[in-house]
Amino acid sequence: MKKFKMFMLTMLVIVPLLVTSCVQQVTETEAPVVEETEEVVEETETIVEETEEVVDETEEVVTTDEEPAELGPVLKIGQIGMMSGSMALYGLQQQRGFMMGLEYMSGGQTDDQGRYIIANRPVEVIVKDSEGIPENAVSLALELIEKDGVELLQGPVSSASAIALTNVALENEIILMVDPAASYFTTGAYFNPYVFRTSRTSFDDTLIIAKYLIENVGPNFAHIGVDNAFGQGSGAALAYSVAQFGGELVADIYAPFETTDFTPYIQQAMDSGAENLFLTWAGTGYITLFQALADMGALETMTVGTGFGDNASFTAVFGEDVLGTVGLNVYHYTVPDNAVNDWLIENHFETYKDEADGAYNAYPDLFTAGGMASAIALATALEATGGDTSGEAMIPALEGLMFEGPKGTYHIRPEDHVCEQPMNILRLVNLDPDLDDDGINEYEFFETVYVSAYDELGVPCTLAGDYAERCGDLPTVPVE
Repeated sequence: MKKFKMFMLTMLVIVPLLVTSCVQQVTETEAPVVEETEEVVEETETIVEETEEVVDETEEVVTTDEEPAELGPVLKIGQIGMMSGSMALYGLQQQRGFMMGLEYMSGGQTDDQGRYIIANRPVEVIVKDSEGIPENAVSLALELIEKDGVELLQGPVSSASAIALTNVALENEIILMVDPAASYFTTGAYFNPYVFRTSRTSFDDTLIIAKYLIENVGPNFAHIGVDNAFGQGSGAALAYSVAQFGGELVADIYAPFETTDFTPYIQQAMDSGAENLFLTWAGTGYITLFQALADMGALETMTVGTGFGDNASFTAVFGEDVLGTVGLNVYHYTVPDNAVNDWLIENHFETYKDEADGAYNAYPDLFTAGGMASAIALATALEATGGDTSGEAMIPALEGLMFEGPKGTYHIRPEDHVCEQPMNILRLVNLDPDLDDDGINEYEFFETVYVSAYDELGVPCTLAGDYAERCGDLPTVPVE
């Protein structure tokens, strides 16, 4: 049997209670003085009664004349996703999760145009489709800033696009909140103080995978990854993670994203002699890759480690022969047990069950939680800054932020803006997406094996150059 894995993560608002005390001074006196005091008290009581009448009149005036507080200016947020192409489903999850987060943080309060209100400002989200092309992401971000007047950026799906957007954030001094792109480069080699993330990094995935496979299978790994920032970042993270547990990456193999014939890459992995094969891929190519692995017998000769991905394409990738295997997962709505996730499940279902795709996408999916976490983090910071979106205000509000989201506890490290969060280890027990035959897929595929604490993985700090000293006492990746 083969093992499959993957990862992800997971506000404390202290409200001061103002207690006013009335201090009564007591003086020891003789009896006649006490009697005189009682008479004064009676007179005072009469005065209080007259005061109550005045208060009643005052209340009537306040009720009649008071006007509601005026809302601040509209806050425009630019969301860059991948709304078309092979990863369009991820873009949809990102978009819906973000809107769920705004609804949650606003308490459902909207202005007269239906825009959720955060920090007394109506929020307008402008969504752009980068198609996963970094150049498109940059031009769209600049258009959003210069033409549309957005004050914050969120996204994208593509790690290469996220890296390209880090320069836009720096040059325009605008906060970029990255999710779902996983490459650690955005908060590593390409870090700048305006870049934050609620997405996990490649290290979250590989640290748990490496530990599990080395302890249960063997120390040697081969890796097949997509030849882009996401795949290369994952390969580097895998090499680090395997070494942490006494293993070795003996073959690091990359294929173009457009690949349809995986034969030479799989053969190279099989020839390496590795007991474990770790895959880094995204989009519909996963289906072709797994078909080739089965056809070439790799599933029988190597333990394949990867992530349990999105619900909609799950049964197309995994077959009955993998039932009972254990894998890693960024987020599955059936796993977290907390109030935020309960709210997300209920409200996502009610919002989308009657949409055209409701039979397949009524429940939150792989990156819905990440979109919601981004909105919660930004909204929390905005409440702290009074709606001020400037870097001067937002950076200190986000650095060190700890908040509760759909996966549990999230923590944005102040040193490198990595977002520590829980990750899931799950066992695959079912492949029927609609167990109750009600026409809506529930995707109850898993039983939970283990959920990591948000801060237990020891994700290394990968800052470089002038920012390297910010790592402080955090674990770091050795520089060769």
